[in-house]
Amino acid sequence: MSLPSSHPSPDHEPLYIDRQAVGVAPAFAREMGEIRAQYFSRNPKLWPVFQDAGLARLFEARRHHAPTAERLAAYPHGPALLAGLKADCTLPAGMRAPGTQRESLLFAAALSKNWEDPASVENVVTMPSDPAIYGAMLGLAANPNLVYREYSEVAEELEKTVVRQIAQLVGYDPAEAVGLFTQGGTFCNLYGYLLGIRKAMPQALHLGLEHGQDYRIINSQGGHYSNTTNLSLLGVNLARKTIRVRVTASHDIDIKDLEDQLTACFRLGCLVPCIMLTMGTTDTFGVDRVKPVYDLCRKLTARFGVAHVPHIHVDSAVGWPLIFFLDYDFAANPLSINPATLESLRHNVERFRELRFADSFTVDFQKWGFVPYTSSLVMIKEKASLQALEHDPENFTYFEKDTQGQTHFQSTIECSRGAAGLFGAYSALQYLGKRGYQMLVAHGLQNANYFRHRLAATPGALVIARHNLGPSVGFRLYDPAVVTDPAAELAFEKQFDDSAVHRERVNRNNAYHRDVFLRRGKHGLYTNWVQFVTNSDYSATGAWTPIPGEKAVFMNPMTDFAHIDAFVARLHARRPEAGEGRRVKGEE
Repeated sequence: MSLPSSHPSPDHEPLYIDRQAVGVAPAFAREMGEIRAQYFSRNPKLWPVFQDAGLARLFEARRHHAPTAERLAAYPHGPALLAGLKADCTLPAGMRAPGTQRESLLFAAALSKNWEDPASVENVVTMPSDPAIYGAMLGLAANPNLVYREYSEVAEELEKTVVRQIAQLVGYDPAEAVGLFTQGGTFCNLYGYLLGIRKAMPQALHLGLEHGQDYRIINSQGGHYSNTTNLSLLGVNLARKTIRVRVTASHDIDIKDLEDQLTACFRLGCLVPCIMLTMGTTDTFGVDRVKPVYDLCRKLTARFGVAHVPHIHVDSAVGWPLIFFLDYDFAANPLSINPATLESLRHNVERFRELRFADSFTVDFQKWGFVPYTSSLVMIKEKASLQALEHDPENFTYFEKDTQGQTHFQSTIECSRGAAGLFGAYSALQYLGKRGYQMLVAHGLQNANYFRHRLAATPGALVIARHNLGPSVGFRLYDPAVVTDPAAELAFEKQFDDSAVHRERVNRNNAYHRDVFLRRGKHGLYTNWVQFVTNSDYSATGAWTPIPGEKAVFMNPMTDFAHIDAFVARLHARRPEAGEGRRVKGEE
């Protein structure tokens, strides 16, 4: 059986090179404006829950779009309030009357990271929508504990409803799939590892991981750091029991290297409980293929007579909203998405069609789902998988035995599972619907492609993994006076070469970009410095080195082309003209 390539390598230029292909259609702009006004405005007339005086002050303060230092200076008595907060170590002796405002409380909320600022594109985080805030507030007020039916009652049915809806979207059987809302994507991925371990090594429940058959856990070098920290938490020997598979130039998992590693494991009689894939890496949106890994696992287990097929968990915390496009009519294009973004979606949606072959996957509503922290859902394809996590009933002495068997209670990591994330997610799904999510996702991708377009036309700038057409854009900057061909320069840097000459040249480029990043300041967009935006080629022994760079992640519904233009105008740290501020035209 021949394996498909890990990632297509188009021989044509991406469509975002063409200015006409990245424009915004008037119909799309109008609908996006309506979405902002109805679902991201904090308008108390539309959402009466926002009529509270404290919330009104909070939202007003957060409409001041500026870096933290500027917002602190603009806030009434801001520096003094910050100093008082840092020095405060005494609880009030008496009680405070209801309705009176505690200034330090409002101050801390107002000066928290302002994700409403259109310039905020540092990472895979965005402002929550109004309906999600409303739903989360209902969940907070009701205060159910989802870990146990008697403590949640009807809230448990709401969780099951969201699970069925996501199952239906992705292609799972809604009657067979199960899911749990938990505390962030890291916990979702922890469940993925545990599912694989307990299914393959059931004795680990009582005897630990070092008892019985030898094993290896497999993940990708391009995966999130929780892929490793979770294994450490579980007590896995990272040096001896973990295999990190190489990545391609597109930062997705190298299927050939995965086949070699799996073959070696099975040939030696070594168990592989779990393979962790990623669909949407944080910095450059690499998307792993699932179906080739699914097929590979079955081919090799049959070849070597291995009884346990590795559990495939997909960390799709970032990319999962692309499942809203699985049935989109790309020919008719009813949303008037621009050509470059339509190409982006076609490519990525074909990969996300394969998510249904995963045994479990991560859904982070708190990222591209526009829901407040924390709102994360681990989806599990088959109920029987969750049963592998069940603990002995005698451990739960003060709970009704009859109720225990009807819930996930004995299978959960947590003893408490708050419902604010669930209520926020359900509310966002109900109010925004599939079309609303499609618009928001397409808006982010259109911004990302416009940013790629601007970078491609800027001397000294280079988009990393330029055919990865998701919301995350990694890039490198070179001194235009020294480097005339950034693509050739990156090709040189990617050579695995430990010579002093090579190191000096790479370090020179790194220092230039880092200095530009620090001198540019916060203007137009806020970006992030990334120590591993790409990597060198692999040596004969598999060694490699990280290459740093910068990234912007376009999930913010308030970001427009004007913010990108303002950023690119100072890309190489041009000194601002006299009187030039960080704001763009039209901002308050």
